[in-house]
Amino acid sequence: MTETATSFATATTAWHPRDGAAPNAQRLLHGSGLTLVRISFRQGQILDEHRAPGPILVHGVSGTVDLEVTTDAGIETHHLVPGTVLHIAAGDPHRLTAREDAVVHVVLHRNVASTG
Repeated sequence: MTETATSFATATTAWHPRDGAAPNAQRLLHGSGLTLVRISFRQGQILDEHRAPGPILVHGVSGTVDLEVTTDAGIETHHLVPGTVLHIAAGDPHRLTAREDAVVHVVLHRNVASTG
């Protein structure tokens, strides 16, 4: 097996749900400045409101998820379907609710200097 310094992940779109009210979040990749997380939802599961310390990208992989983001302008609701990508600024509260079984990817950016 060849050693590599490059991080990589496989089978990232697989659905790995869990029972209960909350979805299953799994860290798939962790590299310099970035983390990739797969969140597998069963229909109706909710990832309660929370904040990320840095900016994030949320990418719809399968199914449909409603994503509410609270910004200075108010609450925005976005419907994530496969292929949809949403940027959320650092510190903006957000909440995800699965309308059907779904998978989303979240890319968390760490150690990002504020430009504001």
